[in-house]
Amino acid sequence: MDNEEGDVRTRAAALLKRLEKTTPEERTAALKFLTAALEAAKQYNAMEEEEVEEEYRRAGRLHAYDIDTEWKKRLARVARIYPPPKYMAKNIDGFMEILEEDEQDHPIGLASCVGIFEESYLDA
Repeated sequence: MDNEEGDVRTRAAALLKRLEKTTPEERTAALKFLTAALEAAKQYNAMEEEEVEEEYRRAGRLHAYDIDTEWKKRLARVARIYPPPKYMAKNIDGFMEILEEDEQDHPIGLASCVGIFEESYLDA
C-alpha cells in the first residue's frame, strides 16, 4: 500500500467516525449543501469564460469578475442558501470573506452616480 492510498483510507475512516456522531439535521444540511454545490459546479464547468463574463456584465459587475476566485464565490453563494454543518465549513468562511469583499466593492460607471442629487439640489 502506497502512502497516498494510506492517506485516503485514513481520511475515509475519520469521515466515517465523524458521520457516526452527526445528527439527522446535520446530515440533511450536508446533503442539501453538497447537492447544491455539485449542481453549481456542473453549471459553472459547462460555461465558457465568455458566458461567465456576460453573466457578470448583465448584473453590472464585470469589474468584479476574477477567474481565480470565481469558484470560491460560487461555493460561498451556495453556502449562504444551504449552510453546511460546521464540520464541513472549514474553508467556507474564507470563501464568504472573498464574496463579501466583492459585494462591498464600489460600483463603476454611472452606477456610482446614483443618489448624488439630494433633495436640497432639486428644491433650489
